[in-house]
Amino acid sequence: MSRESFIEEQEFLDAVNDEHFSRPRASRGDTLRVRRQVEALLEERRLKRAIEDDWLVDDEEEEEE
Repeated sequence: MSRESFIEEQEFLDAVNDEHFSRPRASRGDTLRVRRQVEALLEERRLKRAIEDDWLVDDEEEEEE
């Protein structure tokens, strides 16, 4: 199968599948819950980086003395 015919076949299949595809809608509560989880993970990561950066600064200050 040539690359061009493969691409054409994929485009055709995507178009056919798109007609029948319906994305399940998440409830508002589920959406908010997931958003809070993501925000909590991002905040945890931000705090860990801040702590690590603070430790690095402290280590550098001790080395200078």
